[in-house]
Amino acid sequence: MSASKAPVLYTISFAALFLAGCTENAEEGQVQDCYVESGGERMFFGSPECLSQFETEKFNGYWLVAFETSWFFPTLEDLERGSIEEAYSLNFLDTPSDEVSALLELPREKVFRVSFEGSKSEIPGIYGALAALRGGVVVKHNFTIEEEIRDVPVID
Repeated sequence: MSASKAPVLYTISFAALFLAGCTENAEEGQVQDCYVESGGERMFFGSPECLSQFETEKFNGYWLVAFETSWFFPTLEDLERGSIEEAYSLNFLDTPSDEVSALLELPREKVFRVSFEGSKSEIPGIYGALAALRGGVVVKHNFTIEEEIRDVPVID
């Protein structure tokens, strides 16, 4: 074996071992293990990377954002109910634009009608900072703010 081929074989072998370790506990089709033990129970961990493994679809809905809060409501009715039980945690797979990043730091709640391509999970688990959310959504591409909604309901 020539000296130039040896590093390639070692790299390929290392990558194969690494991937085997990552998928050992993962559900079929997942690249990494997206489940954690919490209180003796196995729960889905809704990180952006884990959410991105679900099928990509087009989303239209409402994004409620304020400092450390990023929720997605699929319909205006869900938003108007004013309950986080109607919300999905919303995260970005990649670093959002400067405009969106600035909105994530707002000191008070604002709501925007948005559209984007992403993935969603409704598997019971851990999403964002609140366990009460019904699931998680991750933005993959084409996040567009269509308009700001002026009358923001009080969310409890």
